[in-house]
Amino acid sequence: MSKTFISELKPNQEVVSAFVVTEKQLRATRTGSSFVTLRLVDRTGEVVGRIWENAQALEQTIPVGGAVSVKGRCETYKGEIQLNIQQVSPLDRRDVDPGDFLPVCPTDPGFLLQQLKRMVSSLKSVPLRRLMQAILDDRSLMERLKRAPAAKSMHHAYIGGLLEHTVSVAMLASLAAKHYPFLDRDLLVVGALLHDIGKVDELTCDLAIDYSDSGRLLGHMILGLQIIEEKIRSLSSFPVEEALVLKHLILSHHGEHEFGAVKLPMTREAFVLHFIDDLDAKMSTLTRVLEQGGDEGKAWTAYQPALQRFIYRGTAPVPESSPREDATDDAVVQQLTLWNVGSTQKHAPSGAGRASAPGGSDPESEKSTES
Repeated sequence: MSKTFISELKPNQEVVSAFVVTEKQLRATRTGSSFVTLRLVDRTGEVVGRIWENAQALEQTIPVGGAVSVKGRCETYKGEIQLNIQQVSPLDRRDVDPGDFLPVCPTDPGFLLQQLKRMVSSLKSVPLRRLMQAILDDRSLMERLKRAPAAKSMHHAYIGGLLEHTVSVAMLASLAAKHYPFLDRDLLVVGALLHDIGKVDELTCDLAIDYSDSGRLLGHMILGLQIIEEKIRSLSSFPVEEALVLKHLILSHHGEHEFGAVKLPMTREAFVLHFIDDLDAKMSTLTRVLEQGGDEGKAWTAYQPALQRFIYRGTAPVPESSPREDATDDAVVQQLTLWNVGSTQKHAPSGAGRASAPGGSDPESEKSTES
């Protein structure tokens, strides 16, 4: 089966292609007729599909998290492309290419890892540097970090997205510490490097990004705290107060209880980490929204439920993200182009460099803050 990517869908287009189902709901119309709503994804994005005929019988055959063959027609509803599905059937995993469905970070993970190591080497605090070295020495943990996404959807929701987001937030942390010299720069940078480390265990990647059992039951803040505590125990000694305020950064970086924070920020570093984490997530989300297809020539995007607003494109074409030439921090800062179909472009270390799905207490309630 030839693959038609979601980013290529146009109104009134007939489609026969494979997609991965991440959500399905059997619902009823006002007249009592049943229909099925599916959320279909591939590496370029997601689209809603609806089944109106034989809905109850077909719903039983559709695997959530599995690949399906879909035949349907593209329609426009409230400014967004949807699929009116006439036929759908499950596909054997051996018959699909996982590379068609999982988006990949456009920046070389090896380059991002080098940027992370540069941040660690810049630390002056001996205990914090030893802690980060213990993290770097854990090969299994680092391999998971290089592959993990930063979210199920919304910001940095692709293979390698967690490492990209982590490095970006650490760069912003370093810049903030230069602007506000009263901040504990090393504590803030290490908090940035570790704030989402629990996502290596919270999220899984097969044909689609989803939550693990521990991710749903505990969440990435608790899982991250466990990783940090294990590494601290492996060290001969670690200052008690430094461990305490570092853990506070992890537990408070979502800012508010309603957005999943275990504790509210209670230090200056905790406030800064929350805001820069949310800033980086928002920029990733907005970049994806503005660069995705379906609204060509329109000054405004379709309504974005997660952001609770329309986003203004302007009348001129949105420029593609490009490396900054004015980066002066000790880390390289760059804005990345997201969700490009078939993109293989890598940013070389000589280029300039850069710099939260919202995570509520329910990991699947992605709204408002996007850390």
